[in-house]
Amino acid sequence: MARQGNYKQSQAMGLVGAGHFLSHFYGLTLPPMFPIFKAEFGVSYAALGLLMAAYGLIGGLLQAPVGYLVDRVGPCRVLIAGMGLIAVSIGAIGFVDTYWALFVLALLAGIGNSVFHPADYAILARVINQRALGRAYSIHTFVGFFGGSVAPMTMIGIAAATVWGWRAAFIAVGGVGIIVLLAMVIKGRLLDAELATDRARVESGAARKPAPGGLSFLTPPVLFFFLFFVAFGMTTGGLFTFTATALMQVHKVDLSVANTAFSGLLFALAFGVLAGGVIADRLGRHGLVTAVAMSGGAAVLFLVASMQLSVVVLVLAMAVVGLALGAVLPARDMLLRAMTPTEQTGKVVGFVFVGLSLGSSVSPYLFGWLIDQGGAAMVFILCGVFMVCAMLATTAAQAVAPRRAAAA
Repeated sequence: MARQGNYKQSQAMGLVGAGHFLSHFYGLTLPPMFPIFKAEFGVSYAALGLLMAAYGLIGGLLQAPVGYLVDRVGPCRVLIAGMGLIAVSIGAIGFVDTYWALFVLALLAGIGNSVFHPADYAILARVINQRALGRAYSIHTFVGFFGGSVAPMTMIGIAAATVWGWRAAFIAVGGVGIIVLLAMVIKGRLLDAELATDRARVESGAARKPAPGGLSFLTPPVLFFFLFFVAFGMTTGGLFTFTATALMQVHKVDLSVANTAFSGLLFALAFGVLAGGVIADRLGRHGLVTAVAMSGGAAVLFLVASMQLSVVVLVLAMAVVGLALGAVLPARDMLLRAMTPTEQTGKVVGFVFVGLSLGSSVSPYLFGWLIDQGGAAMVFILCGVFMVCAMLATTAAQAVAPRRAAAA
């Protein structure tokens, strides 16, 4: 029985991990191509930021209704549908000839991206042993951010190595998504049958209890977590989209140095998630971890914005910011999990991740406009301010949470 349980957990981690890797990977396929798109389509950085805004906003707004759908029809079916849509949309970008066609495909990819967090967290919450949940969340988050960290170099590498350039890069990575989709269809059917049995058991138990109101999960702690996700999304949306561009303008470095610092941030973020997972399981002081990481990362961003740094120090500084952003994520997940009934995981996760996508969709357009106006340093200043706001939101969530959840 234990071996069978371990197999089911491994199967679940593989299923959601592959999707989460590509979810983050696809989300960072566009920014590395912005200089090329700017020349090819004759548009401003604000217009290019609007692509990311469209991708993030539509995906974010749909996560709440998708969360309800996950709880109703099962997470695996929803996950497979989203994977298909995002893979096809990203692959089709390789065939566009106009900015607006690119915009529509970014919008469709955002719709596909809306499924991953509600579906993934619902699967993990139902399948993974509670004692290993912190590590499972950290691995899941690490895989996603590792996907994002390899996206820029992968896209640029494929574009440079092929005759079709950037078009070949999008077609190739879209094709990889189709292959993953086929594996999801095969494995997802088996896992979804087990989850359906588990869901029926939960619902039969719930039927013996008074039915809660339709919006009973919108408690003060969950609302504060929504604000945390908005602030965190504003930070990552700005840094993921315009770190390289802002570094080139503020510190007068060339593109290769700027992309090295950006890649350092992304890789450090991914490995910071793993470190955060160990801390989440061993230390258990999730609120303290969040406060130290977010305040420290903010201080480094203020330094990057206000002082001229050597290349080495600049790369190390952005890596520290990445570590701070990554270390806080498992603590965030454990705090949220402690405040969420298992049967409402899809709804709660779908709702709070709307905040993440709202923040990450607004900030690229805002920061693109600031860069167009010559205010590149404000990218780092505002991202630091948003990190402080995220820290305050989690502190408030813990303060108003029930004692058991706050201590978890």
